[in-house]
Amino acid sequence: MPAPSSPDLIALFTDFGVGSHYLGQMKAALYGRRVYCPIVELCSDAPAFDPISSSYLLGSFLDYLPAGSLIIAVVDPGVGSDRRAILVKSERHWLLGPDNGLLAIAVQREKDVRLQTITLEKTNGSRTFDGRDLFAPAAAMLCQNEVVPGVEIQASSLIGIGWPVSVARIIYIDTYGNAVSGMVGDTVSKGQALRVNGVDIVYAATFSHVQPGCYFWYVNSNNLVEISVNSGSAADLLELGIGTRIEIVT
Repeated sequence: MPAPSSPDLIALFTDFGVGSHYLGQMKAALYGRRVYCPIVELCSDAPAFDPISSSYLLGSFLDYLPAGSLIIAVVDPGVGSDRRAILVKSERHWLLGPDNGLLAIAVQREKDVRLQTITLEKTNGSRTFDGRDLFAPAAAMLCQNEVVPGVEIQASSLIGIGWPVSVARIIYIDTYGNAVSGMVGDTVSKGQALRVNGVDIVYAATFSHVQPGCYFWYVNSNNLVEISVNSGSAADLLELGIGTRIEIVT
């Protein structure tokens, strides 16, 4: 379904931390600019300072957002530098974020993608909070059918645009200790094991198919391969972290 002419929903994707005051300030900036559509915290604990891992996580969410969603993506250790700020318009969604790799997987997954820089002048002196002072005002302009200033660019100029859309390493660990990989679900056969830190892990459809305390891999609700333990923490038991490599055992 094609996106409407202006956003129906704003989704915040950040590494700010759940309950962070930065999230509140971004929401206040949006509401203060007459944004009336719903604002959801899509993800507030993306891998900190890690736009590469976060890019794979962000890309996995797009199919599960309604058409007409505007994603403000901020994992931005280079804030205040000369890195570009980018607006992406696809067949279904809008995305706003820094040109540091964070948007690369989303751009590769989306269709009919158009990109531009954002050259909106900030109204205060802050150099360290573009989520509030640059991306939120740009989002408000889109919600009001205004043109965001900037110049059109080619997708090929985006940082990370050549990255593979599926990657065999851990990109996210949730509050339960489940370890999400960047591997798209159909890239691994159910008959194959995954090896991490010297341990071979076999497939199970879901948690109830293994005994408590047993680890397994499965395809999660965002179509990514995930390593888990029934009623336990895979991250703790297998010593997994962001960036841990995964080997497919044939």
